[in-house]
Amino acid sequence: MSLSKDLTEQIKEDLKRHEGVKYEVYLDHLGLPTAGIGHLLPATTEYEVGDEISKEQVDEWFEEDLATAVTDACAIFLNFGSLPDNVKRVCVNMAFNIGRSRLAKFKNMIRYVNEGNYLMAANEMVNSKWYTQVGNRSKELVDIMKDAKD
Repeated sequence: MSLSKDLTEQIKEDLKRHEGVKYEVYLDHLGLPTAGIGHLLPATTEYEVGDEISKEQVDEWFEEDLATAVTDACAIFLNFGSLPDNVKRVCVNMAFNIGRSRLAKFKNMIRYVNEGNYLMAANEMVNSKWYTQVGNRSKELVDIMKDAKD
């Protein structure tokens, strides 16, 4: 499933703002090696904290990670392609942020999105540990979900 060019650009802007763009390896809030735009490096990475990462490598990882997030959102949400763009925007952002397995645990939110009840889906987002862990990102995504219209 591919997204429109405009929606893809909006999601990319959101993710760059929410994740930050770092051209060096750093430890994330869980102490895991990360670089680029929230790109988690494998445990067996050859990179060390402080190593510089090229713009080309950051861009390549970002495209791969975004494609994975879209695939994950498609797997979790029924009829993902027919959801309103703002709902897709939130679902892909969350998939990028927490991955398929953790997003799949948002059972009630998923059910409400699938039913088209975006206000209740937003309420379920608020009723999660994720909401308190990611700061302003969660508040912004909840507001986007609340405002979604079919």
